[in-house]
Amino acid sequence: MKDFQKRMLKILLAFDALAKKHNLTYWLDHGTLLGAVRHQGFIPWDDDLDISMLREDYEKLKTLKDEFPSWIFFQTKETDPEVPIHYIKLRDKSSLYIDKWETDRKVSYHQGIFIDIFPINCIDEKNITIYKNLVNFSKIFSNRYLRLDRIAKVLINKINSFHKKDKSWCVSGGECMHFVINVPKNCIFPLKELEFEGYMLPVPHDYDRYLQSIFGKDYMKLPPKDKRKIHAQKIEVYPCDV
Repeated sequence: MKDFQKRMLKILLAFDALAKKHNLTYWLDHGTLLGAVRHQGFIPWDDDLDISMLREDYEKLKTLKDEFPSWIFFQTKETDPEVPIHYIKLRDKSSLYIDKWETDRKVSYHQGIFIDIFPINCIDEKNITIYKNLVNFSKIFSNRYLRLDRIAKVLINKINSFHKKDKSWCVSGGECMHFVINVPKNCIFPLKELEFEGYMLPVPHDYDRYLQSIFGKDYMKLPPKDKRKIHAQKIEVYPCDV
């Protein structure tokens, strides 16, 4: 693996240890889940790492931010107000990651190598259409260039008010407008495990259906070489003694 993938894996394992300590449920998601299924680890050209949690565990995680190792920065709008995202990132302090969309902007927030943590809401099937319309409208105000954070926050709170622990459909939380899932709860639970870079980690129960909902039926097919692109413009990994 490249050095930055090793560093992402290190963050993931630190998170996994904390999740097990506090009985927090999570699963590999999006390209990371695809990597586990198709490559038993990272997609070779992937430069981010995605995991998801149900809303209640996601909110509990926020209360545990001080329990992470000192080399990890727990990034949210509360801990780093200038960051143009509304979900949790765990950042490695001994690194630099500059996304392509960040190269033309002067930024003042932490830019270390990261893993993304997304909240998932449980809602009633009859509310899915209303929920989706709210999410689509919210994208206008959550655009990382517009940075209309006050309006976005109001809409996010409204979207997340749909969450009820006992409901049967799992959909993306309001904080992750660009990351869309919409599957029955029994597609995810009970979780199972798959190998990821030599470690057994949690994945959705019906990961085939889950991945089809994101990538389509041909998700196992490798994309053309010209489509195998990374998100970053610049990545630097510095020595870390911890």
